[in-house]
Amino acid sequence: MSDEFYLPEDTVEWIAQKKSELLAWVIQHRDDGDIPFEEFTEYTERVPEALQSADETWEQKWDGHTIQVQLKMFEEESIVWLFVVSLKAPVMNEDQEGEVLVPVLILPTKHTSWLKRWLSGDMVQRKNMH
Repeated sequence: MSDEFYLPEDTVEWIAQKKSELLAWVIQHRDDGDIPFEEFTEYTERVPEALQSADETWEQKWDGHTIQVQLKMFEEESIVWLFVVSLKAPVMNEDQEGEVLVPVLILPTKHTSWLKRWLSGDMVQRKNMH
């Protein structure tokens, strides 16, 4: 599949709205001792690995859109879990049809308990975790 694709404008607007809603939820529920928001960008380089080799993948419907929530554990100085919430969107281009995962929100955490409610719906994949 081509790396070039576009999304319908209403889908792009939905992603922006959902990202805002999710960030507001995160601000309310995360532990103050968890990874600071300022450090979230340090984990963006891990997103491809989380998408390709998640420890768990769950699929859900949000507002009629298919969402995948992927969870990947990384062992660093301590254990860090990366939650990636992605929209499973149809590819819109002239050459091909298919689907692409568009990350909506990336959440690194040391404490998964506040995010476990997102691990629901249909389990698509699970690996044996460490």
